[in-house]
Amino acid sequence: MDLPEDFRDLLEEFASEQVDAVLVGGYAVAFHGRPRATKDIDLLLGPNPENLRRAAAALARFGAPKLVVESVSTLAPDDIVYMGQPPLRIDLMCRIDGVSTEQVVQNAVCAELDGLAVRVISLDDLISNKLASGRPQDVIDADYLRRVQAESAGK
Repeated sequence: MDLPEDFRDLLEEFASEQVDAVLVGGYAVAFHGRPRATKDIDLLLGPNPENLRRAAAALARFGAPKLVVESVSTLAPDDIVYMGQPPLRIDLMCRIDGVSTEQVVQNAVCAELDGLAVRVISLDDLISNKLASGRPQDVIDADYLRRVQAESAGK
């Protein structure tokens, strides 16, 4: 899967700073077998202060606005930091619906996307997240991902 240059650059900065981040959202859905249009990239950050400090440092090197860098360094569990405009918007969060951050981090799968090593939310956790959020597109995604899950279990 090819990533837009800005997304790739940010993921490289996160890797160099050893940021604990997991790909969630539409790109994770595509990774697990349902390619579709998405307006952003969603990254779940480990919520501990040291990880958020590393994420802020990576964002500063990436060229993020000062307000974004400061907001990420003190990101609260229920907040989301948005950077950019669709379809190249970057969404950074410490919590998603339906599954704990600790579980997402523990169950994340290592993948190669556009030549980069990236951690991606597991299929089970992604389905739980999509069902819990309940938005129409997320329910459609969850139904499709369940079929993918059933097909791989049958192999």
